[in-house]
Amino acid sequence: MEISLSPGRLMGAFNAGFADGAWGDLPMPMLSNPRVRFWFTERGWRAYGLRVAAEARASGRTFRVLRRKNPSKSVVVYRDDWQVALLPDRDSPITDAPRVGWSTSPAPPQCRG
Repeated sequence: MEISLSPGRLMGAFNAGFADGAWGDLPMPMLSNPRVRFWFTERGWRAYGLRVAAEARASGRTFRVLRRKNPSKSVVVYRDDWQVALLPDRDSPITDAPRVGWSTSPAPPQCRG
């Protein structure tokens, strides 16, 4: 999920400091690659993402959902029951704003490889 703190700028929900209480028990592996982006798995979406999306919606902040379905195993850096960390596609530009896949759509993201 990307959340807007100011007009035109979107960033990941965690980096935006949003839904502070939602992340307490979510594992946070220490990965050194700055290109890695985290995405919820279906289970993580139900346990964490829906709660974050509800808080974003209630606050009136702009947000959007990014989904990745069945990423290639070659781009998976980390995986647990709730999240998967992926390298970006080779053909996608890398931006300053982290594109953290804390997806917030009515349909859960498909992140099974």
